[in-house]
Amino acid sequence: MKKIKFTRRCLLLSMVLMLSGTAFITVASASDKAVTVENVTLHTYVGDDGQEVQSITYQLRDISALGSIAPDDFNITIGSERYQVNDIKIMGNNVKLYVDPFRYLGKTVYDEKMQPTHYDFSINSTIDGLDLKKGDSFQIKTRTADDFVKGTFKGSNGVELPYWLYMPAGSAKVPLMLWEHGGGEVLSSSFEGANILNNRGAVSWIEDGYQTAVLSFQFPENYSFGISEEPDQLKKMQDYNDVIHEFIQDLINKGKIDSKRVYISGASSGGGAVLRFVMQYPDFFAAALPICAKDTLIPISRPYGLAYKFDGSLALTEQDYQKCYQDISDLISHPDITNVPMWFVQAENDPVCTSYTSKILYQVLKDKGAENNRITMYSDEEMKQAGQMIYHSSWVPALKSREIMDWVYKQKK
Repeated sequence: MKKIKFTRRCLLLSMVLMLSGTAFITVASASDKAVTVENVTLHTYVGDDGQEVQSITYQLRDISALGSIAPDDFNITIGSERYQVNDIKIMGNNVKLYVDPFRYLGKTVYDEKMQPTHYDFSINSTIDGLDLKKGDSFQIKTRTADDFVKGTFKGSNGVELPYWLYMPAGSAKVPLMLWEHGGGEVLSSSFEGANILNNRGAVSWIEDGYQTAVLSFQFPENYSFGISEEPDQLKKMQDYNDVIHEFIQDLINKGKIDSKRVYISGASSGGGAVLRFVMQYPDFFAAALPICAKDTLIPISRPYGLAYKFDGSLALTEQDYQKCYQDISDLISHPDITNVPMWFVQAENDPVCTSYTSKILYQVLKDKGAENNRITMYSDEEMKQAGQMIYHSSWVPALKSREIMDWVYKQKK
């Protein structure tokens, strides 16, 4: 790693800080001396909006060369937002900053015309050499996400996909949660591992204490609204499902996974993928949790102008509702997904993926005899309380609902 050098702050400044009442840590009183930063580590976790930095460790070659250091020596910003250093600890040659959590990938701000401006994080320090920004050389350690093992798997159909698998230590025949990521995490528009790091979809089950395996494959690109009318895209999704099913079946055959407790969940494009996966393998899953599902069964968002609609009515006419109901009803036949316990979750006024997909499918399944399904439609107020101003990300409150998550893990074939 590139060595970063800086000169210690002079003793006079330390005295000024002491007299002013500013908290600082005095390490040594050496004269001016070059200090080498051997390594920098960002300690992160996966939060609602992605990878959050919660502490930073500077590994110095010689701590005695650093005279004093205080929280006020650092200014952390993302655009106009500021984040504080709350505490500093010295451990050997390591200086560790405990900070207000900030998003590692920065933030994208949208104006009233939904035009984006992106800001990366920046750490400026009064101590020469401790500045840090995105793109500098540092290590990243991410709680829970680092416990996933990355691999690739090629199915018997010749399709190969990358996957991330978490297996609890010392356990056999554990339940498995398959997490289907959203369109924002496909490789063509994000980065490798975004399916694990961009939201809590993969890590929440582990961090909430469930003794479970978690599996997530990352797909190369997103599919379009109205995939049911795009034969090539639908065939590709079905091929992906075959690969994932084959991989999970191999884990079952090896005695690692309980075949009676295989679950599936996903959000947005991943929620729509959940619906198609369960239809393709109706006897495979013990329960499903589709969140803000994209309309993969029949096209609703595109023909009725409900995709990415941020103003105006999101309602279907009664005539259009009845047509959609009948089309979905004609598509669903026993035992497609009628016998699979499903909990549908969405914001009532989701402007990206229409909530009618969830509401109509729930009603169709109920009318066809499904008895163990549930549905949650979050109001605008509930989404605001969850910190979500755009009412698409209903996975944020859903993955914090102990009631929903407990319900999933109570299901068994």
